[in-house]
Amino acid sequence: MGLASKLAATQTAGAAAPAAGATPQTQPPAAPYNSYPSQPSTSGARPPYPTGNSSGTQSQTPVKSQYGQQPHQGQYGQPPQYGQPPQGQYGQPQQGQYGQPPQGQHGQPPQGQYGQPPQGQYGQPQRGQYGQPPQGQYPPAQPQQAAYSVAPTGQPQTAAGNPNYLSLLQAAVAENNLQRFYSPQSLQQIASSISSQIQTISQNWNIPIEIATDLVRLALYDIVLFVDDSGSMAFEEGGERIDDLKLIISKVAYAASLFDSDGIQVRFLNNRTLQGDNITSEQQASQLVAQAKFSGLTPLGTNLQAKVLEPLVIGPARSNRLEKPVLVITVTDGQPAGESSDKIFRVIRETKNAVSSSQYGPGAVAFQFAQVGNDIKARQFLAQLDTDPHVGGMVDCTSNFESEQDEMAALGVTLTPTTWLVKLLMGAIDKSYDEKDETTGR
Repeated sequence: MGLASKLAATQTAGAAAPAAGATPQTQPPAAPYNSYPSQPSTSGARPPYPTGNSSGTQSQTPVKSQYGQQPHQGQYGQPPQYGQPPQGQYGQPQQGQYGQPPQGQHGQPPQGQYGQPPQGQYGQPQRGQYGQPPQGQYPPAQPQQAAYSVAPTGQPQTAAGNPNYLSLLQAAVAENNLQRFYSPQSLQQIASSISSQIQTISQNWNIPIEIATDLVRLALYDIVLFVDDSGSMAFEEGGERIDDLKLIISKVAYAASLFDSDGIQVRFLNNRTLQGDNITSEQQASQLVAQAKFSGLTPLGTNLQAKVLEPLVIGPARSNRLEKPVLVITVTDGQPAGESSDKIFRVIRETKNAVSSSQYGPGAVAFQFAQVGNDIKARQFLAQLDTDPHVGGMVDCTSNFESEQDEMAALGVTLTPTTWLVKLLMGAIDKSYDEKDETTGR
């Protein structure tokens, strides 16, 4: 059963579940959560992945932080752990990491829900404002952070709606070096435009409000989906990969359109004429995929450069016409074929070098690579890409839903299709989502 089928099954099973904002359950958590006791948080570190801080105030009971325990640098060079069960497996968190609430949590969602808030904090703030960098990685005294006046813990900035939206956006700009795109005044305007969108996606996707709040970062980016339309998409797994592709396009378009009415752009790997612009709805996504003819090989690097990076990123950056940073999400079911094995690596490096030499800087483009289908070689390719000492730090890679779900299930954590989609959207633009993978020693 593919991602699309599992999401449909999840929605059917959850039809009778309490809506977002309803009174949560109060049963004490079952194993394995009780095996991870609560410990004081390291000063300045983030709360457990991937919950957000809805008000910027401290919680009554601090929780053990996963971020800041070790520097982020130097982790991409570690050898991939694919195929080495079970410790360090890709997507498998270590003790006390993302989605693992501490002992004695009150008001938790159903057992093992990925991304649960910590003890006593269902819908409440955590210690350490979400979006603040791990200790030792992004010093608070850096000029770009000071320029945006990121509020210290417990002192959120004021904006319409949730006052924390502004400080979350400020943290994203500082973390991803987007100062050339956004002035403090423009961030105020964006924060003021966010009102009911967070509650809407929390309810529609059945995710905790803390996770939904993280998605405000999408307001800072133009999103381009580069999708694999090679022959294997059609004839493998009974066509389920196409259903998954359709689902991903529609969900990404929906999430992006909540924060930017322009929607997303879609480019296909092999089709020379078919493309989608300003896709904002599930219907548009379905109509677009219905026109695609799935055939050919997978020249991933060659066509990513020709169809997406040159016309939509590098060209505009060199001519000073790039209005927003670009989040490029590549969805593929196999390893590259029909080009040299190092082509995609060279394309990523060259693109980062090109935008770095422009006025916009390296933050002008972010790369996410995601897998659909169960091809082992595709998974190995993503592992190699994500751990490469040269480009690993420039990308985030997300394994297919079924693989990550199995790895989480081994720990008693339920990974849902919608939280997998959140990881796909956030991994390249929020280091706390990417660090979940890095700390497993992939």
